[in-house]
Amino acid sequence: MNSRLYLFNPDHDLALANGDENFNPPQSARTFASDLACLPIWYAFAESVVWNASADQIWMEEMRQLFPRLADLSMQAQPDFSTLTSVHPWGWDSAVAKRLIVQGAGDSLLPGMDRLNAVRRLSHRATAIKALRFLRGQNSLADLLPFPAQQLSIDEVERFAAYYPAVIFKAPWSGSGKGLCWSHGAMTESKRGWCRNIAEKQGCVIGEEAYDKVQDFAMEFSCLDGKATFAGYSLFETERGIYRSNELSSDEDIFKRLTEKWVSAEDLLTVQHCLLSFLENEIAPFYTGLLGVDMFVFRRDGAFRLHPCVEINVRMTMGGVARIFYDRFVQPSATGRFFIDHYPSSGSLWQDHQQRRSLLPLQVVDGQIAHGYLSLSPVTQRSHYRVRVEIR
Repeated sequence: MNSRLYLFNPDHDLALANGDENFNPPQSARTFASDLACLPIWYAFAESVVWNASADQIWMEEMRQLFPRLADLSMQAQPDFSTLTSVHPWGWDSAVAKRLIVQGAGDSLLPGMDRLNAVRRLSHRATAIKALRFLRGQNSLADLLPFPAQQLSIDEVERFAAYYPAVIFKAPWSGSGKGLCWSHGAMTESKRGWCRNIAEKQGCVIGEEAYDKVQDFAMEFSCLDGKATFAGYSLFETERGIYRSNELSSDEDIFKRLTEKWVSAEDLLTVQHCLLSFLENEIAPFYTGLLGVDMFVFRRDGAFRLHPCVEINVRMTMGGVARIFYDRFVQPSATGRFFIDHYPSSGSLWQDHQQRRSLLPLQVVDGQIAHGYLSLSPVTQRSHYRVRVEIR
């Protein structure tokens, strides 16, 4: 019996910011969700259902033939909630909970309002600030960077911006590089307006010094039954804070790369250990699932330093998908990259898909990719979004 239901709701961060169970995401978010609705097949447990309103069963059967590990997974346009024991959205919020109720999910499959409110509270950027304070309290991590600050008024925003050569203002509820405002020097009227608007809607803005960033990465953690465990590393690339791609390689290789070039192994392991304690006390009692703690290495005074907690994503992350995908579906000796693509014009993505299939033909050995290109979702002439992997 299929017991778990997975669904991709990438509008989760927007829904948290809005806070209304009747939140209606913008068209771009709905298209993103529709084009990538089958993404959970790559990280779901066996004997699970992926909810996909336009399930492409031909594509799904092709994936099962290539990757026997998917044999016990199914995609359904309308799941039978009576057969399910649990539901796993990309992220929990009141809007997705109401959607599930409308579609027939019983109360036993849903978190109560206290849990939903806790996820929203914990997804606020104040949680990352709290984690930084916890890390600074550990003796070996005392020499950390300054804390981000919550600004409640435009005067506080102005003073913060004047204190640093460059700053980033962030919406308290936002993710994936959205809800960011960069400022260099004196604040412009448009940037004041942006901060004023966010403060009015979300209660404050978060100000942080802009750093000379060298490398983004994350630690992924799993919360279950009130306990937190380390789930791996994610090495990724951003462009002005917006997520672009992940490296596909082993945890051991990522750890070696980080510690040989930028961060001591002792510091990295200490951060991991301390974050486990923080998560187990602050988040695991209220949340079940994977979460990601974003970090980066930056350059200051000729030396590399670590920012150990940029944000905490209390939801599934693309870095988590990339980590699980590599471990399950890529040969251990191979490496590659994991990308999100967006093509505004209809048909352009389809053309690119055909070209990549020709230039990088897929080679799968014993259910794991040895070389080549694969789209992790069906691509049609109407598709605008894609998650792709390229193994070289």
